[in-house]
Amino acid sequence: MYSITKSKTTKRYAIFICLVYIFVFKDWMEQYIPVVGYMDELFAVLSIPVFVFELKKNQFKLKIQKCTWGGYARFILVFLCFGFLSSVIYRYQSILKAEVSDAFLCIKFWLALYVGKKIFAKIDMQKYASKIFFHVKCITILYGVLIVIDYSLHIFQATERYGLRSEQLMYTHPTVLVACCVFLIMILLSLKNYVTGSKKYIIILLLIMCSTLRSKAFGAALAIILICYFVFVRKKKITLRTMLLFIPLVVILGWDQIQYYFFSSIIPDSARYQLLTKAFEIARDMFPFGTGFATFGSYYSGVYYSSVYAAYGLSNINGLRIGASQFISDSFWPMILGQSGYFGLLSYIFAVTMLLKAIQRIRKVENSYYAAAMSGICYLIIVSMAESAFVHPIAVPIAMMIGAFLGKCE
Repeated sequence: MYSITKSKTTKRYAIFICLVYIFVFKDWMEQYIPVVGYMDELFAVLSIPVFVFELKKNQFKLKIQKCTWGGYARFILVFLCFGFLSSVIYRYQSILKAEVSDAFLCIKFWLALYVGKKIFAKIDMQKYASKIFFHVKCITILYGVLIVIDYSLHIFQATERYGLRSEQLMYTHPTVLVACCVFLIMILLSLKNYVTGSKKYIIILLLIMCSTLRSKAFGAALAIILICYFVFVRKKKITLRTMLLFIPLVVILGWDQIQYYFFSSIIPDSARYQLLTKAFEIARDMFPFGTGFATFGSYYSGVYYSSVYAAYGLSNINGLRIGASQFISDSFWPMILGQSGYFGLLSYIFAVTMLLKAIQRIRKVENSYYAAAMSGICYLIIVSMAESAFVHPIAVPIAMMIGAFLGKCE
């Protein structure tokens, strides 16, 4: 029995390390091997066989866990109901071709939470700490070396911000580099009590995040530093009141971008501003529903170009045009509001709130796991104000880690 258990743990560790490398370099590999781009979806789909296996293990008796179904899962179900009701009522898109695919993207973060909880919660982080640390350390050093080289030789594509080079390394966008750094920081934070030297590499990753010169990166880095201060120095939990203290600091750091997108002369042609304002119009016009999945602000609303954009005068906005819709999924909350209405939006907000409440339980198990989980969810909340966040591919590995930590509370 011991050898079987040990073998399972070793396999889980090996799978975990493979997934770390895949998720970190997926965006780069996808440029050469497109099929790699489906890795995050495949991981979320894994929730189905995992659920069936758990059901079989429990002799096909469905065990309802209060912390999940009494928390965020029920609100996600309500969100899905409003999304599909909106789809059925207004029929802007094909249900099977577009709407189901878009609905899946909207919940893949939550499915990945479940997979992480059921598969990776059983990894003995203390036992494999040094090995996991070695792999993360290697990736961090690689990042550092590549950035030094790129500053000198400009071997990667990059944009300019504030008169300086905005690093993105081998990735398609600086945002992906930031998200990968957050994912690696979560792993390092979870190992903090088991290895020495993790602090140094956390600082390096924070600096790499800031090298992108993105306001979201500065805000996320500041949030992670504050979380570490409260958890490790002050020995306190991160309450909602504490998180509200982060908001003024994040707003100050990102004020130039907020002003540019929402208060400058570009407003008539700003995709973000127009998506936000039109989302409120849609929610008002179609109360209590929205336009349905794959119709507004989502990836599939661009792939199967939604007629909603023309109906609300958005089809001539830069980045929202048919065939040139690169900014169409550049926001998150307007997508949720526009597609599922006010009740769908409130359901999703309640789901995130209940997840935050569930994360508080991790502190009773291990403060390092707690800091890691809080860093991940705070990052997603911050970037959700200006990008696809919870439906972005990098949200899946972050969900995997949060789920693994939540699973250790069961």
